[in-house]
Amino acid sequence: MSVKVVKGGYVIDFTLNNERYRETIPAPHNKAALRRIEDRETLFRHAISMNDETIVAKYSDSKIFQKAFDTDCDFTIHEYSNIWFKQKQRNWSHTTIRGYTQKYNSYIQPNWGHLKLTEFKASMFDEWASESLLSGKSINETRNVLSQIFKRAYFDGVIESNPVERIERYKQEAIEPKPFNQSEIKKILNALQPPYKEFYQFAFYTGLRTGELLGLRWEDVDIENRVAHIRVNITSGKEKTPKTAGSIRTVELHEFAVQALRAVKSSKFFDSKRVFVDPKTRKEYKYADGLRKYIWKPTLHRLNIEYRYPYQCRHTYASMMLSSGKNPMWVAKQMGHADWGMIRKVYGRWIPSSTDMK
Repeated sequence: MSVKVVKGGYVIDFTLNNERYRETIPAPHNKAALRRIEDRETLFRHAISMNDETIVAKYSDSKIFQKAFDTDCDFTIHEYSNIWFKQKQRNWSHTTIRGYTQKYNSYIQPNWGHLKLTEFKASMFDEWASESLLSGKSINETRNVLSQIFKRAYFDGVIESNPVERIERYKQEAIEPKPFNQSEIKKILNALQPPYKEFYQFAFYTGLRTGELLGLRWEDVDIENRVAHIRVNITSGKEKTPKTAGSIRTVELHEFAVQALRAVKSSKFFDSKRVFVDPKTRKEYKYADGLRKYIWKPTLHRLNIEYRYPYQCRHTYASMMLSSGKNPMWVAKQMGHADWGMIRKVYGRWIPSSTDMK
């Protein structure tokens, strides 16, 4: 069969005169669309075999005709980015879509969106990167988005190669964790009012990710046995299952974490579903940015404590557990890592040399 069904449409794929012609066409999966694509495939074969260019204008965007009749590539990077995004977004999470969109709108479109695909050179990216104040990580993420756009065009036969493959990845400097010490933790918790105090106390003494804290349900908590089952995550305002299998886990609760849960359960801020809810609206949190801006940041400023993002609560937990002699494998399981490699890489200086790895 020269017409194949793929996600989001169909692929015309045939060989004629020892040349392979291939093109992906977005379309709904139904009999009418399939018949229309099959008719187009027949028309394309006929036009190429008869060297008939009379219908080329009608299908000027066809990758097959561009190859068969050696037409110039008129697609700009911006135009092809729309094709790539439309075809692929169904496979992406909301977080991925947001990240790709931000990188494209902020850096790719303003700098190269107007260029034809064939006009872009690897040196253009390197010149931009050399003048950019972005971190190596952000530059590499931008490179990745740009590469995927060109990769889509290459697979569609619109261009002969992907120029972004000639761009070397930039060095990414590891960001050293800056955990809070016991004195800072005590000051922060004493300065916070319920239920914010309990929220951050639970964060400090479980190491949960922000989305896991927001999504935690009472049905997943067993106070009696001092465990919490991490089963959901709030990402971009939506409840989802954790991204990796290792993130779906059962966490053993520290005494201070248990105290935080008991305080919430007996308070006026108790909600039958979520463990932590917004005390002003009594509704579940969808985003954590408000907590950071209006609770966390002002508290640290008032206490004259060096500002660190709330994610450092997670680093604080890991460093505390390791410094107290907990097995790195146990800590990795608590944190939701597949193995202890990440623990060794990120928190190596907090692992006592005498720690038993058996």
